[in-house]
Amino acid sequence: MRERYVAKRVINLLLLFLITAGFTAALCQLQGLYADELTGYLFLALMFFVLFVYVLEYSRAEGKIADNRETDYSKISAGFFASALIILLSVRLPEFLKPVILVALIMTALGSQMIAVCTGLFLCALMCLAGGGSAQEMVLCCLALLFGCMLELTAERAHLRYWCAAIVFALAVMLPGIFYYLTYREVKLSLFLFGAVEGAVEVIFLLLVITQLAAAKHAEVSDLFADILDESYPMARELLKFSRTEYRHARRVSHAAAKCAEIVGADRNVCAAAGFYYRIGIIEGEPLVESGIRIARKECFPEGVIGVISEYNGELALPSTTESAIVHMVDGLIKKLEVLDSQTMSSEWNQDMVIYQTLNDFSAMGMYDKSGLSMNMFLKIREYLVKEEKLLL
Repeated sequence: MRERYVAKRVINLLLLFLITAGFTAALCQLQGLYADELTGYLFLALMFFVLFVYVLEYSRAEGKIADNRETDYSKISAGFFASALIILLSVRLPEFLKPVILVALIMTALGSQMIAVCTGLFLCALMCLAGGGSAQEMVLCCLALLFGCMLELTAERAHLRYWCAAIVFALAVMLPGIFYYLTYREVKLSLFLFGAVEGAVEVIFLLLVITQLAAAKHAEVSDLFADILDESYPMARELLKFSRTEYRHARRVSHAAAKCAEIVGADRNVCAAAGFYYRIGIIEGEPLVESGIRIARKECFPEGVIGVISEYNGELALPSTTESAIVHMVDGLIKKLEVLDSQTMSSEWNQDMVIYQTLNDFSAMGMYDKSGLSMNMFLKIREYLVKEEKLLL
C-alpha cells in the first residue's frame, strides 16, 4: 500500500509548524530582539521543522510512536505545545534552573526518545541563543534531556517508578549547583533550594501526570478501536446515512468476525473493526478497494484494519493474515445468507447446508492459503457459524 499524507496528520503537522513559529516569535519578543534577529531565528525554526517532520515520519513508519504506524500526531502536537510553553515560562528563571527534564519526560511519554531529544535540543538551543545563555547552560540542558529520556522509559515500570522519582529529584537539586560552581568557582546555596523546589514539581509531575500520559500513548490503538466501533463515530454515522442495509450488514459481520477471532485466538479488535468497515469503499464507489483504503487512511484507522480492507474480497490480494481470512469468510457468508429469501432460510437444515457449502467453497478456492489460517482454525470457525443462530439478527 502506497504511503500518502492524510488530512488528520497534515492538520497536526501544520499545528506543529504554527507552534514552532509562535514559540520562536514569543521568545524573541520576550528577549527584546530586533526584526532582523527574529527573521534569522524564524529561518532556524523552519530548518528545524523540516527535519522534525522527517523524524516524525520515520518514527511513524517504524512503528515507534505508540506502536501505531497510522498515528495522527495529535498527542505529539499537544506535548510539543506543552514543552514550548514550559520553556517560555522558564526564560526568566535564574541561570541553570530550567525544568528541561519535564520536556524530556513529556515528549518521551507521548512520542519517543528520538522525538524528545529533537524537541528539547531545539527549544533549549533557541532559548540559549536568543537569551544569551552560556555554553555551560546549554550543556546542562543537554544532560537534563538525556537523563529525562532514560528515566521516563524506566518510570513506566511500576516497581522502578519511585526510584526514578528519587533520581529526578537528586538531579534537579545537584545539577544547578554543580554547573554554577564549575562556571563561577563558587558555591551558591540558594540554587540548591530552588533546585529542590523544581525537583519536587518534576517528581509530582512524573508520578501523577507522566505515567498517565505514557499509559494513554500505549492505549492509543485500543482506544481508537473503541472509538471507530462506536455508533456515534462520524464514519459509522455516515455509513448508516448512506444505507441502513449496508450498516446492518456491517454490524453483523463485525459481531460474527469478532466471535470467530476469539475462538481461534486471532485479534478480536482488528476483526471487529475490519468487519464493520470491510466494504466502506461503497460510500465513494468503484473501485471499492481503493476507495476503502483511501477512507481508512483518511480516518487514520489502525494498520491491521487498513490491511484487511486492502484485501477486500481477494480482489487485489488474497487474505494474508488470519484476521483478513476471518473477515472475508464471515462477510461472504452473511452476504450470501442475506440475498436468500426468508422461505429458503426457514429451515435450519437449509441454513446449515448453505454455511457448509459456502465456507467449503472458499477453502477449496485456496482463498486462505497465504493467511496462516490452519485447517483446525477453519473447522472451529465453521462449526461456530453453523451453530450460531443470530447471524442475520
